[in-house]
Amino acid sequence: MKSHNAHAIQHRAGRLAAAAASALLLGLTGLAAEAAAQDRPTPYPAMEDRQSGELFLSPGAARTVDVPEGYTALMIGDAEIADVMPLNSRSVHVVAKKMGSTTLTVRGAGGRAMANMAITVGPDVNGLKQRIHEILPAETRVAIRASNESIVLSGPVGSPVALGQIMTLAESYAPGHVVNLMSVEGTQQVMLNVRFAEMRSSTARDLRLNVKRDPTGGNPSLDITTGDTLTATAGNLLRTFGKASLVFSAGDGDLTLLFDALETRGLVKTLAEPNLVAMSGDTASFLAGGEFPIPVAVDTQRANGPNVTIEFKQFGVSLAFTPTILADGMINLVVAPEVSSIDPSVSITNGGIIIPGLRVSRANTTVELRDGESFTIAGLLRNDYQNQIRQFPFLGDLPIIGALFKSTGFQRDETELVIVVTPHLVTPRRGRLQTAADNYIPPSDFELFLLGRQTGSAGSVRPEDRVLLRSAPGAGGIEGPHGHVLY
Repeated sequence: MKSHNAHAIQHRAGRLAAAAASALLLGLTGLAAEAAAQDRPTPYPAMEDRQSGELFLSPGAARTVDVPEGYTALMIGDAEIADVMPLNSRSVHVVAKKMGSTTLTVRGAGGRAMANMAITVGPDVNGLKQRIHEILPAETRVAIRASNESIVLSGPVGSPVALGQIMTLAESYAPGHVVNLMSVEGTQQVMLNVRFAEMRSSTARDLRLNVKRDPTGGNPSLDITTGDTLTATAGNLLRTFGKASLVFSAGDGDLTLLFDALETRGLVKTLAEPNLVAMSGDTASFLAGGEFPIPVAVDTQRANGPNVTIEFKQFGVSLAFTPTILADGMINLVVAPEVSSIDPSVSITNGGIIIPGLRVSRANTTVELRDGESFTIAGLLRNDYQNQIRQFPFLGDLPIIGALFKSTGFQRDETELVIVVTPHLVTPRRGRLQTAADNYIPPSDFELFLLGRQTGSAGSVRPEDRVLLRSAPGAGGIEGPHGHVLY
């Protein structure tokens, strides 16, 4: 029994010794393989900014590149784009000169090509990314890529102003080679509510807004004595230009409510109230006036005399607005008002045809205000405009200025043309818009003739009238009485 146990112990010891020897042999084999791998040269090691044998550099930049050991020659495709200098048996120095693409070829013994590297010299994309991050830290979703000699910009930005600043920075890195694929997110439409009104000059003075016309033709004065009518930066924006003055209102809707209250008391008369919609960066214009014909000679080299064609020249009150939405919700508004009238004193006579001249007052200025804030333009018309209507009676039929010219208060220098401009940020609405008549229920004969009702009840809707009750899809609605109810 004892001999049998001793034999089993010896057998286990032999197996353990064999396993230890095998493990030792495998460990030595792994160490030998690792040592052999370390002794072998690493062919063409990868670089941080190089993939599959490609190297991207900006003009003037340099980079050290590892090449296969034992090379005999270095060949560059275009020495004007990049230059290469050997450092040792395994490293070369590549210097970028100008934008373009070339190839570095490494040759060994017998002229055999050992490696090829595509070198692209383009704009400094990393430098541009750093500058944008420093100047516009909020614009984190802009992707910047290099494409040959160009910079490709893509992704959303917060405002057109930020887009323009990014484009300016990119142009400094690649002049004339910037591809803009960026998009501006958010509301980009501005609706301008323009209100033409005739206001009594005494009312303007009572409001501490002295926009009295100067009969001698001088610039009107402007006096603001209320403390909260201007925004913090309006002092730098308030100016008198030509024959017009600007007045700012900081309250949202305060100026509109004020004009409505004055109109109910007969101190203000609204002549027109158009709405203009413009995209951010585009121009919207409005003209209240007309056109008059002007003969123009063409083909003056004809033997029988030149041909005469007719062109039409616009005149009246015109306003042009160019809104730009800023990043913080402010609206930058370029305002270009113009007033022109037919002036017989500068008319000329040619071949018995009287060609009238124009007296023009125009200006261009820039204001900044928020959604719902208003500003007014006054002093556009002079007192001597009433003389023009006597010589050209058709001026009294023109919109806005015709009603103003025929006003006895204006002819007596008691009223003033005031233009109120209020910008609003707007977005399109899905679905069909409703009018006041969409939910109107026609009365039945019984309700109309016997009960005297102008509207019917829901139970009296006739089948042919049900089409009138279709409402636009989506949530919303009106609570309480609505529509046009006649009594």
